[in-house]
Amino acid sequence: MTIAKYWRFLPLLAVGVTAFGHNNTDEQKELNRKNTIRLVMKHIREEHYAPKAVDDAFSKVIWKKYLQALDANKNTFLQSDITALQQYETKIDDELETPSLDYFNAIFNISMQRLQELQPVYRALLSQPMNFKVKETINPDRSEAAFPADEAARKEVWRKSLKYQVLQKMVEIQQQDKTKSDKVAEQEARKAVLTAIDGLFKNLLSQSASDDRFSAYMNTITLEMDPHTSFMAPADAGMREAMMAHRYFGLGLELTAKDGAIIIKRVLSGGTADQSGLLHVDDHILQLSDDKGKMVDVAGMNIVEVSRMVRGENNTTLKLLVRKASGVEKEVTVKRGEIKEDANAAKSAVITQGTKKWGLVQLSEFYLDAKRKDGAHCAVDVAKEVQKLKDEKVDGIIIDLRGNPGGSLDQVIDMTGLFVKTGPVLLGKDRIAIQPYPMQNGDTPLYEGPLAVMIDEGSASASEIFAAAIQDYHRGIIIGSPSSYGKGTMQNTVPMGKMGDDTKGIPNINYGSLVLTIKKFYRISGGTTQLNGVIPDIIIPSKKQNAKIRERDNETALICDSIPKAYYVPSTTGEALKALAAQAQHRIDQDSAFNVVKQDVEWLRLHGAPVFSLEKNTYKHQIDEIQSYNNAIDKALKLPANQQLAIKGSSNKQPSPDKLAKYEEWMTNCRTDRPLAETVAILTDMTGK
Repeated sequence: MTIAKYWRFLPLLAVGVTAFGHNNTDEQKELNRKNTIRLVMKHIREEHYAPKAVDDAFSKVIWKKYLQALDANKNTFLQSDITALQQYETKIDDELETPSLDYFNAIFNISMQRLQELQPVYRALLSQPMNFKVKETINPDRSEAAFPADEAARKEVWRKSLKYQVLQKMVEIQQQDKTKSDKVAEQEARKAVLTAIDGLFKNLLSQSASDDRFSAYMNTITLEMDPHTSFMAPADAGMREAMMAHRYFGLGLELTAKDGAIIIKRVLSGGTADQSGLLHVDDHILQLSDDKGKMVDVAGMNIVEVSRMVRGENNTTLKLLVRKASGVEKEVTVKRGEIKEDANAAKSAVITQGTKKWGLVQLSEFYLDAKRKDGAHCAVDVAKEVQKLKDEKVDGIIIDLRGNPGGSLDQVIDMTGLFVKTGPVLLGKDRIAIQPYPMQNGDTPLYEGPLAVMIDEGSASASEIFAAAIQDYHRGIIIGSPSSYGKGTMQNTVPMGKMGDDTKGIPNINYGSLVLTIKKFYRISGGTTQLNGVIPDIIIPSKKQNAKIRERDNETALICDSIPKAYYVPSTTGEALKALAAQAQHRIDQDSAFNVVKQDVEWLRLHGAPVFSLEKNTYKHQIDEIQSYNNAIDKALKLPANQQLAIKGSSNKQPSPDKLAKYEEWMTNCRTDRPLAETVAILTDMTGK
């Protein structure tokens, strides 16, 4: 069980360390937070695409949602706390105008008190063996439950939730080692749960707790405008930019979390950790040095927060206390260096089937390093991969955008120009006007042959822009889940703060950044990808097609509407593509493997929120049944050995051993990918046998 699973039983908070300049006295912090509220509301009011009215109705929503953010499963606050806090239910809009922190301070103080009360409660409950022969049940999701009436009722909520966590862990332990008795597994499970929750409470009650809660409060407000308007504490803004640029300064470590521990999963080849020879796979990180050099215990920390601490300025040093596989604890010092993250960089391969060769290009995100001339540009990288495939004389190309969350608008426009001659890629509409975004390829696309684009429910934003443009121009065929994610909005990041004056001793003050929705995107055909996403020409059943993970599942999402279409010249292949799609859809609908996916996904939808037994054998039967359906779906989506795709690299140039291992792992997964095989079959139909 990972740390993430424990969060469903604890207050849900945004993770972020808010750094407000040099003066962090309580008075200065209060002033800086009020200024943050003032600036956030000013930018929303003046620049957001469609700001909501901030009135009593808005206040009631924020009041309720911030309670949910702090106590999603209603196991921390008591009903008396909610009654006391109701005085603020219609005052938050006034506090945002003033600005004031009365509600925030009141709920924060109560929250800290309740968390302190709960520490001895969960520790006492976990100190005693648990009986898993008693017939009782639990609904893990308490979002619709009432707040506990008193401390006794709250303790009962924790008793059952802890018992459920220990049962989960106990079953997991015995699955890994079938020789362990119930007694031993139960003891180990209680210890693991205690370690994880102790670590989480340590963070919830840490010195940065009020900063974390304030970030959560600001995000409750901004996310009510729409799902993509958000507040970022100063430390978070730099990480977002580094991730987009695919460059950052760190040690070159891939971390994982297990049972409250942070473990080194991989040491990247060429990184400073690799060069130092001091850190190795499976080392447990126990402590890290903070910005002031003080060692900080990381037990139970969110892995994102630990990753943030590992990163820093170039050539700065980081101290780590690690426990080696031998059990020896050792403190090491490693200098940070530049890490070029290329795990999500564009890559390609060649699939051979009979006399035909098909090119595959996979792009995990639309990345851009705008600060450097030699920085990563995904459109440039895709162009290189397409050229490799042209040199291989492939008969058609598949662009795989499954799971691609989007990214740079400039890059998706440039990438569309690799395949389409000329014209607009999309239309953008702000508060005032509609703006076309044309291609800049000079009427000479890089590739004009048969084209298929794969998408799924995780394909969002820039991915949807590309797929929609290819679909509207009839340039290729779109294949995938019943719909893509449905994000048709554009955001702008607004830094908030003021410059100081070192000569006068006035510090710079950073209030963080606001990611602000400023435009909606529309297809050149006049529709929008917002809310409903891109509907593929050919639909392939997906394991996640019923999951509540799309834009339309956010109650604050902007509406789906339309505007007049742009002038553009589609290909004359529209009718042929429509006939091809109908033929392929009939084949998919008759396919026994895809029908297993449809049927089992529907079963999981109907049984998606079960009430679990806390009696071990009954619980095991429940999870085994759910797992059997998941396993059947996974098996159906994979090709058997005698049907696997023949795939090879698209270049004779060998990457570094570390990159080669990842590349070969990707190709291995592609060989058994049934939706990919179906896409190859569709391209075969398109080009003739």
